[in-house]
Amino acid sequence: MALVEIENLSYWYPERDEPALDGINLELERGEFVLLTGPTGCGKTTLMRLINGLIPHFHGGRMMGTVKVGGVDTRRKRPDELAREASMVFQDPEDQLVTTTVEKEIAFGLENFGLPSKVIAKRVEEMLVGTGLSRLRRHFIPDLSSGEAQKVALASALALHPEILVLDEPTSQLDPLSSEELLTLVRRVHEETGTTVVMSEHRLERCYHYATRIIHMKKGRIIFDGTPVEAARWCGRNDEAFVPPVSRVFIKAGWEDIPLTVNQARALLHSYGYLERLRVSEERRERPWNHKEEIARAKGVYFIYPQGKEALRGVDLTINRDTHMAILGENGAGKSTLLRCLLGILKPGRGKVELLGEVPSPIRLPRLSSRLAFCPQNPGTFFVSSTVREELLRTLLLRGEKENEARKKAEDQLDSMGLMDLAERNPRDLSAGEREKVVVACALLSPLPDLVVMDEPTRGLDYHSKREIQGKLMSCGEKGCTFLIVTHDVEFAASLADRAAIMGDGKIIVEGNVDVVLGDSLFFSPQVNRLLGDGFPGVIREEDAVRILREAKNLCGR
Repeated sequence: MALVEIENLSYWYPERDEPALDGINLELERGEFVLLTGPTGCGKTTLMRLINGLIPHFHGGRMMGTVKVGGVDTRRKRPDELAREASMVFQDPEDQLVTTTVEKEIAFGLENFGLPSKVIAKRVEEMLVGTGLSRLRRHFIPDLSSGEAQKVALASALALHPEILVLDEPTSQLDPLSSEELLTLVRRVHEETGTTVVMSEHRLERCYHYATRIIHMKKGRIIFDGTPVEAARWCGRNDEAFVPPVSRVFIKAGWEDIPLTVNQARALLHSYGYLERLRVSEERRERPWNHKEEIARAKGVYFIYPQGKEALRGVDLTINRDTHMAILGENGAGKSTLLRCLLGILKPGRGKVELLGEVPSPIRLPRLSSRLAFCPQNPGTFFVSSTVREELLRTLLLRGEKENEARKKAEDQLDSMGLMDLAERNPRDLSAGEREKVVVACALLSPLPDLVVMDEPTRGLDYHSKREIQGKLMSCGEKGCTFLIVTHDVEFAASLADRAAIMGDGKIIVEGNVDVVLGDSLFFSPQVNRLLGDGFPGVIREEDAVRILREAKNLCGR
């Protein structure tokens, strides 16, 4: 008997005419590592919420067909009863953290199941050490960074020792190194305990090769089910978006052999003697920087939170008009705090901040609404209207547009951003990726602001949606809009930014041209640079890698 059996399953959310899942038949065996892929809003999260009983017990709606976990119909068990069999980590950890400190949060589920105090203490300590959270054990939950909160949610789920670990984009808020650590932990749990893992993820370079099975979804249906190698070949014929970047560039370059990792790709090129034929270029040097008008500036900025954490320590950063900046760094490095200080949401303890020619503050921010846009890390804090259309309209009216003109511009934006089908939906009911698209659509409404500040704008977005937003941002950049972006997505930073900065311990560690900063990194480096950077220093964009691999294919006679 399969561990999970889903038969003839269709599901409609409340007040929805279109099914979120349509005719799903699926069996999951014990010990599998299943990776769910597919476009934003295709039904991945809905499918995972069937496994732990949140559908239909919590979300309601209409459900046809059956879902069995361990041979028991999930409609006969409440989600709290299923939690020890199928424990889930959500896209937004804030949705599931309920206590005050990290230690208490990990213990919470164990206490609810009535485990002995000694067992609870042992498991809590085990999870704190295993997930690298020991230093945060007594930290106040609301003061954690989003990435730290994500780790706490995972630790809480693992503490239950579930048969099935369900992970909904677990690395979406983590820096590259933390992502590797988390996924390495998940792989260890899978391999050493036999725990079944069901995970959805858009940053496939981090986990594709860990999976034993790939399930690809589209419009609520399963359209492919097979091994990672089979999935890469299928994507090469159908949709190259849903493979790791290193696989995608080989597909676009026309190669028949499709590697899944950088190591496999380098071995493939070595087997044809291509890498040995390369003449390594001279060390890449920093290009001259054309100093344009300053649009925002931080000078010697310090900030200490009330509980005593020193988040910023003498930060100097200048944003120039028409020069897009990406800020990267580990979780808790101070990136989001720096954005809040630049926007005037937080007041620095020391130092000076200028934004669009003035010292920012919460009182002055409304006056800058036509020149400034902010996309917060959590889209849920942005929305106040009951539909997507009303959200865009509200933004335009706040910028001083007349209602008739505002309605026309809102419709145009809905159409250009591919959001027309979501126009009457409540933005809070959308998937994480869809919510991000709505926030970006609001930020880029005409007339374009001078500066758009974005905190993790690609969170929850599939490759197609990212490319769509990237194209929209580049188009707006050509019209005079400047972008300041905090991100963990190095591929996105490489494709869009002119300059990059890496933060650590509350300081700017390095700043410079994006191809130099990212091209001379290991963890803060795109996959294509790890593959080709030895011979082509500064190659960080997929289109450049595709060109090089096409030449390699011809050279090798492939």
